[in-house]
This record gives sequence, C-alpha cells and structure tokens, in this order.
Amino acid sequence: MLGFYLFLIYGIGLCLITQPSRPKQQGEWWVEVVTESPRCTYYFGPFDSDKEASTNTNGYIEDLESEGAERVSIQIKRCQPNELTICES
Repeated sequence: MLGFYLFLIYGIGLCLITQPSRPKQQGEWWVEVVTESPRCTYYFGPFDSDKEASTNTNGYIEDLESEGAERVSIQIKRCQPNELTICES
C-alpha cells in the first residue's frame, strides 16, 4: 500500500514539474474609459487578452451612457489599476 501512495505522489509531482508555466506579464488587460461629465476614469476587467477586452467594451459604454456619462476616450491597456473608479471632485 505504501508503494501505491509513493507512486501516486511521484506521478503528481511529475505532472506539476512538466506543466508549461504561464509567462509573467506586466498585468492583465483592462478597458479604461475616461468620461468628461462626470470627470471620471473607469477600469473594467481584468481580461486574458486585448481581444476579449475589446469584445466587452460596448456593454460598459452603454451602461455609462445610460447613467448620463459623456464619453471622452476608451483605451485597452495592460495595467494593474489600484482603483476601479477614479472621479475628480
């Protein structure tokens, strides 16, 4: 029985060692929306790719516009925001 457990542990360890590692990146992909009125910056994400972020952009814009926001710019960028909503007073 001990042999079985050692074989199982060996197999799991071998799988973990040979698994391809994900390269370190500078951050995940985020959609950054800057509005003029109210004067705010919004971050939506994170996403695994810029394409995935781009696909989801329209829904975020529609939500902000339905709340009366006037859009200034949209950027899809790789970053790690400290805050998801930043508004000027």
